[in-house]
Amino acid sequence: MTTKSYTTNQDFILLLSQRLKEYRLAARISQKEMAERSGVSLTTISHLEQGVNQNITLNNFISLLRVVGMEQRLNNLLPELPMPPMALKQINKYIPKRVRRNSHDTES
Repeated sequence: MTTKSYTTNQDFILLLSQRLKEYRLAARISQKEMAERSGVSLTTISHLEQGVNQNITLNNFISLLRVVGMEQRLNNLLPELPMPPMALKQINKYIPKRVRRNSHDTES
């Protein structure tokens, strides 16, 4: 398997579409069955897998992930921060800031 650099939104969407199709096929689910289970239209699924339409809603994508049992993997996409942002802000109050020196400090 080769490593490709995914730099554009379209690159990522094509990758996700390809992977979703692979999971669908591995689960032995037809596009029609996936459409019925997910509530996403057969045309949308077909166009997504063919790369014709790359403009799928997040809601529809999550519905498709549920059908192939991969919705739990979304947590890996954006894991919870180890520390809440507000706690980090409080800690940063106690970190010394850059010290400015005036011309008197540099003279010997």
